[in-house]
Amino acid sequence: MKNKRMTMTELANLVGVSQATVSRAINQPEKVKPEVREKIQYFIDKYRFIPNENAKTMRGIGSKILGFIVFSFSNYYYLDMIKYAEKLAREKGYSLLVMNSEKNAQFEFEHIKMMLARNVEGILIAPVDEQNLDFLETTNVPFVALNEDFPGHNYVTTSLVEGGEIATKHLIEQGHKNIGYIGGHNRKYNPKLDGVKKVLKENNLNFKTDSFIKVDTVALTGDEIEKVLQNKKLLCSAYVASNDEVACLFMKKAIKAGYKIPEDIALVGFDNTIVSKLLDITSITQPTESMVKAGIEIVLAGEKTKKEIQLSPGIEIRKSSINI
Repeated sequence: MKNKRMTMTELANLVGVSQATVSRAINQPEKVKPEVREKIQYFIDKYRFIPNENAKTMRGIGSKILGFIVFSFSNYYYLDMIKYAEKLAREKGYSLLVMNSEKNAQFEFEHIKMMLARNVEGILIAPVDEQNLDFLETTNVPFVALNEDFPGHNYVTTSLVEGGEIATKHLIEQGHKNIGYIGGHNRKYNPKLDGVKKVLKENNLNFKTDSFIKVDTVALTGDEIEKVLQNKKLLCSAYVASNDEVACLFMKKAIKAGYKIPEDIALVGFDNTIVSKLLDITSITQPTESMVKAGIEIVLAGEKTKKEIQLSPGIEIRKSSINI
């Protein structure tokens, strides 16, 4: 028995009861006499018996597993999300199966299919491609998108528009009038940038087309940033970056090009990860644990009515944006 996994039938034979009794003792202990439960537990402990979860699923008992497909392990923000998701799922009696899409839409799709094959009871996803969310809608598995707003699907995010507003208001308070944005441009709309533009307009300031430095947030090579810096086309004295990774990349390229931060360029990141903390970058904070908690509750509720939740962000002010 040390060389193979004990079956429930073998355990029942050792105890001298039926397999059904062993199953009840594990799943519905209140329905089994205390003396019988103690005997079954003795052999469970002795042989380190582990119930077959696949067999339970086949009998219509839930897998008690939630899936979490993460945008990227290289971004510390998503590692924080995993930490909270595992903790909160465990408190609900669930295990967490985590997969990394590596910012790749096809990988993400394959992970979705793999999780469906493993009978997960729900999926949390920080998406790469909205088409994969459309596919999930065709399944019976409840899911929720985290960290981005995807109208028409369940999602929980920080108000990205509000985040852009907070960052821009802070830079204006520091005396900046020419404020730009650094981020991706592959979505139909850009809520963070919308927040930047909104506050600028409210303060009678213009956002010029050249103030948007468009970067590939998947590859993050920084080529686009280098072109702007090397050609001395930097029109702004301050920038809001779409996340801390982008802010870090911009800071690195700017310093290499001879600029000083914040003396020449003020900078605000997004997500308040360990990256911004180590590099002293001002960053928009997100209620990550609350976001994950709300997402898990949506998945476990399994309601057909779509839930679209936006939480409020804050800001952690550091050296990179302070007017010296």
